[in-house]
Amino acid sequence: MKKISLKIDGIHCDNCRERIKKVLLRNDEIKNIEINNNMATIEYEKELNHEKVIESINDIGFETKEDYFINE
Repeated sequence: MKKISLKIDGIHCDNCRERIKKVLLRNDEIKNIEINNNMATIEYEKELNHEKVIESINDIGFETKEDYFINE
């Protein structure tokens, strides 16, 4: 299992975290997501399309971008 972390702006509460988890878990490659404060750690298999992750998060009213990704 691979991991990547990314910063997400606009998270204010647990409901925000749950909305992000719900939309990201629609991606079959993503197996688990942990969000602490404004940092998300995503566990995935094979390859993860960063553009798709960014678009999914931004489409629901939060903000992230390629510069916010941290490979682990």
